[in-house]
Amino acid sequence: MLDSGMLTRNAYRVKLPLSLEKKLLHRKYCRQADFEVSGKALKPLRTFFQGIYRGGSVTSANNHEKAKMKEELGLLLPKINDLLESEPAVLRIDPEPAESIMLIGDIHGDLDALDFVMGMREELGCKQMLFLGDYVDRGMQGTEVLVKLFRLKLEEPQNIFLLRGNHETVDMNLYYGFFEEIGFDRGFLLNISRTYDRLPVAAVISGQIFCVHGGINGIESIDTITKEGAFPYLWNDPSKHPGMSSSLRGSTVKEFGPDIVDGFLETNGLKRIVRGHTALRTGYEWWFDGKLLSLFSCPDYVGLGNAAAFAVIEKGEIKIITFKNRNR
Repeated sequence: MLDSGMLTRNAYRVKLPLSLEKKLLHRKYCRQADFEVSGKALKPLRTFFQGIYRGGSVTSANNHEKAKMKEELGLLLPKINDLLESEPAVLRIDPEPAESIMLIGDIHGDLDALDFVMGMREELGCKQMLFLGDYVDRGMQGTEVLVKLFRLKLEEPQNIFLLRGNHETVDMNLYYGFFEEIGFDRGFLLNISRTYDRLPVAAVISGQIFCVHGGINGIESIDTITKEGAFPYLWNDPSKHPGMSSSLRGSTVKEFGPDIVDGFLETNGLKRIVRGHTALRTGYEWWFDGKLLSLFSCPDYVGLGNAAAFAVIEKGEIKIITFKNRNR
């Protein structure tokens, strides 16, 4: 079905870059739509939502299903732990020349958004997917999201890649919803924290694109990144100010400027950084003349009505697809 000149799938309206849309023109619900991939950076939403937990408490009507999901998640943890243990802190992902890879930002417990992205994977013929972290908290279906992602990872370990976000930590789960979602089960939270600790911190695609949840920690070699030292890569943000500066997120969090990005890319022989971590009105934002891209893949985040986005890398080009809840 067509809706306001945009591709419609389930509950979302979608804008596609022309080159991607041509692949889908034979589908009954597609049409051409111009879309500006690069351009002026867009104003982000507020990134601090202290105490906001979208959707309220888990109701008795779905307690049984939640218990089943939690049980399944618990059964998946030993298997996923073994697999993640074998992966390095920085993944090297090298798609075949004719293949494309999807990059997905924050999901935050939005199972519908994850299902939509998975459906677009099939539509676009993308073999590989890289998720940039923040799978739980603030949304009501973090357990379901983790179950689906861990299943996919176990089924396709060479195609599905999961990075750690700042919400893959116990401290965040205690205050932003996931702890409540799992029934305030401290033992379970401690158990899943061991899985969090095993998640890779970053990835390099085709030797050119550095992918991470938060940001970088100065001008340093990516070979120095470890899972134990993940904190700055999960939390740091870009800034228009040069150098490394303090952040409103907290005393231990830093912001990095354009000169730091230039030095980091040059030191590591890279061309671009792609990261998540920041809620954005349009789902994406370009920084520093296209050297850094922010993605956010959770539409209508905590009821704010924002669009969401993911990226497709094909033949060295980054193309962005945005989508939005039709009811907002």
